[in-house]
Amino acid sequence: MAIAALCVNAALPSPIASATTPSTSTSTSTTAAPDAPINAPIASYVAAAADAPAPATRGSSIQESPTLPPPPSEEPTTTQVEAPPDTGVPYASGAGRRVVYSKNQMRVWIVDATNVTIRTYRVSGRFGQPTPGTYQVFSRSSYTCNIDHPNICMRFMVRFAHGPKGDNIGFHEIPKENGVPIESDAQLGQALSGGCVRQATADAMFMWDFAGIGTTVVVSD
Repeated sequence: MAIAALCVNAALPSPIASATTPSTSTSTSTTAAPDAPINAPIASYVAAAADAPAPATRGSSIQESPTLPPPPSEEPTTTQVEAPPDTGVPYASGAGRRVVYSKNQMRVWIVDATNVTIRTYRVSGRFGQPTPGTYQVFSRSSYTCNIDHPNICMRFMVRFAHGPKGDNIGFHEIPKENGVPIESDAQLGQALSGGCVRQATADAMFMWDFAGIGTTVVVSD
């Protein structure tokens, strides 16, 4: 099982929404506890399925190898990981509407324009990348697959950085290999990714709804 599959992906025809335009919906929440249930509207991308494939920043813009649909209910057996304490948004992570990602804590904070954290949750990324700094979302795909491993696919890709070799780095749902998740929600909080930032499904949907093109992403150690 490719637990540390590299996050090199090409955009595919979206079964859910257009990935070429920024999200126009905004969250109505004011506060949220860690790992809180999704509470932002998602109808904007569920109802607007696109016929044309989203543009890819590298590789083919279509999936050249067929992939299997995810099974209705099949989860790997894993060991529960205790969530580290939420110490709050990292110091010097900017101000205003933004996404903050801590590699050391393997945690994301979604912050509104009034500097209120409206959601925070555990993720699985990689300690070595991306380099700490401030980025902007530059590309989105509701469905994409790994170029080198086309049987590994993921939804709700929000790209904001590049790796050392130019690979795309983004937030997305836990990938599926031949339709089976390569990691469980219980394993989030560990650095298991090859480069991107993996999220539970509800959190990936929340991020998709919040982080349109141009959204600020602050990465800290």
